[in-house]
Amino acid sequence: MQKLWLMMLGLMLVMGCEEGVPASAAPVSAGLSGKADSAGQASEDMDWAMIAERCTPEVAEAPVLYSSDFKWGYAPEEMAARFVEIYASEKRLGARAHFDPARGSFVLPHIPSWGGDVLLSNRLIENIRRHVEKALALDYVEFIFFPDMGHSHLFVPEEHWEAQYAGTPVSGLSAMYTAIFADPELKLLYHTAEQLKVLNEEDELLDNRHLRWRFFTRNPVGDNAYLSRLDLIHDPTHHANTARDLAGHHYQGAGFNISANKNGCFPFVQDGVTMWFDVSLSDPGMNPNDTVDFY
Repeated sequence: MQKLWLMMLGLMLVMGCEEGVPASAAPVSAGLSGKADSAGQASEDMDWAMIAERCTPEVAEAPVLYSSDFKWGYAPEEMAARFVEIYASEKRLGARAHFDPARGSFVLPHIPSWGGDVLLSNRLIENIRRHVEKALALDYVEFIFFPDMGHSHLFVPEEHWEAQYAGTPVSGLSAMYTAIFADPELKLLYHTAEQLKVLNEEDELLDNRHLRWRFFTRNPVGDNAYLSRLDLIHDPTHHANTARDLAGHHYQGAGFNISANKNGCFPFVQDGVTMWFDVSLSDPGMNPNDTVDFY
């Protein structure tokens, strides 16, 4: 199915180019995950100048993703088709990361009363890319957007949490995130297959080998130390296998979101194809133009 949706995506992007819509630029040579010679160190294959150039601030009134752009209970074919649409569209994560030349850093917009912008370290960006590439290569995930691999949670070493972050006032939360994101001992939990239908109405696993694989691999945990590691954890007590515990670590539920888009900031490579993704601290919110019936 991956080959099919990649063909569909390529066709849509070609059509977009013919209509004056920019497609993926500056192809990246190869994926980073699995390169033994770069284990434990930053890769020389990250073209930070190119990334900074394409990673511009969000423009007012630009289309953004809303929660209503997705639904719960996708069948695999439905999810594949929706990913192709979202990737080729102009809709991207709101409050997404961009490069700030004045600070010489990528920044994540954050709530002003919480301390304002969070500095997004090159370390975290590259390690997210490695997680994405490895998760795709191992078939732990299929699509980089909210319905599949689209949000994260943080595992901070307990000793770091107690010594540096416990009791942080609200006004210092942005500085806390800046420090956590630069910590090489941070681990990142992704809850994948988020909106994929794997259970029936009685919360029993569907009798489908692919869906069962997705269920049991839905908690990959990645490192922040350039190791390209993805370890799987499992919660047999949770009906949806939503794990939240890792020995020796504090669980920080509010992590970041990622979503792939043809105009995204950061590169990843899948099956030899260069693609792009964005990072944001904000979840896709409710569309203000949507009407909600509470009765």
